[in-house]
Amino acid sequence: MAIQSSEAIVLNRIPLGDTSLLVTVYARAFGKVKLVARGARRPKSRMASALQPFCVITVSYNRRENRELQHLSKVEAGPFFRHIGEDLTKVAYASAVCELVNRLVLGEEPGEQLFGLIIRTLEAIDRLPGEACEMLFWRFQLEFADVYGTGPEFSTCMGCGRRPEEAAVRFSPSLGGILCRDCQAQDDEAMQLSLGTTRLLSRVREMPLEHLPRLKPVRTSRHEIQRAIRAFYLYQMDDGRELKSLKFLESIEADGKENR
Repeated sequence: MAIQSSEAIVLNRIPLGDTSLLVTVYARAFGKVKLVARGARRPKSRMASALQPFCVITVSYNRRENRELQHLSKVEAGPFFRHIGEDLTKVAYASAVCELVNRLVLGEEPGEQLFGLIIRTLEAIDRLPGEACEMLFWRFQLEFADVYGTGPEFSTCMGCGRRPEEAAVRFSPSLGGILCRDCQAQDDEAMQLSLGTTRLLSRVREMPLEHLPRLKPVRTSRHEIQRAIRAFYLYQMDDGRELKSLKFLESIEADGKENR
């Protein structure tokens, strides 16, 4: 048994027993770790305030080999993204970032690159306008897939390797990219995308985060991007379940339309 310590971001927390918490974090040095915080729900516990969603913390725990749950021995609070909690849209997208990492990272896979991506994305959600959150989440999903070497390809055809010139192409989640007219038979279930949408996705992938609010996607492109990225990730997930955070966001938007 050895004491381990690392900076981490809280991905998820659920009650455990009468007074404890089961906290899932993504740690800079260790990857995803599930920690039991004993007594964290007691009224006088100092752990509770630090173990909040989207908190950057430093955790110390006694690591035992071949155990799924580790026991948290110490936690120190770090930066807190205070503006996220003031906006339900920001809460939903920040939650979606953490939920996606929690769903797709299966175990202790140390990743400085992914840790940095999570922090950069949450910082941008915190400081940029709420209307930029959707594009920030698109960008996160594209970079997250790139980190694992499975990022979708929107510039060249997966079949022939050429840049399509026609007005519309098709996107294949199973092949991980677009297909030109000549190669579309490789996946009969591929969905249609306009060439303008693929070019917009390339810009989302390459622009500095602070410039993303300058993009003003038309409704058609917005819906095509939502469908394409969602289909890509649902293909990657074994259970095929939608992200709860995005369902929550959809319910907020639906209520807003009804109240207009």
